[in-house]
Parts: sequence; C-alpha cells; structure tokens
Amino acid sequence: MFLARVEGSVVATKKDEGMNGQKLLLLRPQLIDETDPTQFRAGKNTIVAVDTVGAGLGEMVLFCQGSSARWRPA
Repeated sequence: MFLARVEGSVVATKKDEGMNGQKLLLLRPQLIDETDPTQFRAGKNTIVAVDTVGAGLGEMVLFCQGSSARWRPA
C-alpha cells in the first residue's frame, strides 16, 4: 500500500463495461521528506485510480497496485 493525495478526477468518454459507474481519481503519491521525516513531500508522478470509498479532492488516501489491486471479495 502507498499513500497519496487526491489531485482531481478523471473523465473517460469510453471505459470497459466492467468499469461503468466507477469514479476515477488522479492521485499524487506522497513520500517522506528527507529533511523533516515528520512531513511528506509530493512525488513526481501521478496515478489514475478507481475510487471505491468516495474520496474527495485534497484528501490523503491509501492505494495499492498490481495483484493486490485486482483482488475483489466475492
């Protein structure tokens, strides 16, 4: 799991049918600041993620990727 801040939302005119109704967010990963380990600094990249919890702009969220992100409970 990784920590990120919600930077905005993403609009897709076409999506896979299985993703209809899913909200897409633009996330910026947060890294520990080397000069002050009690603070975070923004990472350089951004990530598009599916919002399953209703996160809002500016909120800190946890995200996962790879096989952990593909797992869905029955």
